[in-house]
Amino acid sequence: MSIMLHPSKATPKRFRVQDKVLGIQKYFSLDKKNEADKFWQECLNKRKYRQLRLELPINQIFNEDGSVKGLKRKVRNRSDRAPYECFEIQVNTAFGQKKTEIILSDKKFEDAYKQAQDKMLDMLNIERTYEITKMFNATKRLYW
Repeated sequence: MSIMLHPSKATPKRFRVQDKVLGIQKYFSLDKKNEADKFWQECLNKRKYRQLRLELPINQIFNEDGSVKGLKRKVRNRSDRAPYECFEIQVNTAFGQKKTEIILSDKKFEDAYKQAQDKMLDMLNIERTYEITKMFNATKRLYW
């Protein structure tokens, strides 16, 4: 993110404030440097708040559409065993990627889904809260 001369340093016609993370690009005339600085400061604040929001525990678990990050229900076919249905969990932690499976064949769906939730929260080192439980219950239909 920066304030740049546009179209080039050699022949500037305006200032451009661009932030690729936020998807913002705005142009200011050369005599409105103060407005460009003010807008740039606003973009810095927006970026800071965005980062804080992403660091919240609930946003580490769920995508923006409400689905659970790193949780899939799939059927595993292996040549030496009978196919089985499982929850596949893959999460990124501070120590790298972690991956595990929870087999559904010998459990009720509710029990396996709860076990997958607990495993994910444990892998991410996040405490279960009312809001997180509510979101997990809302996304249950996606994995039924």
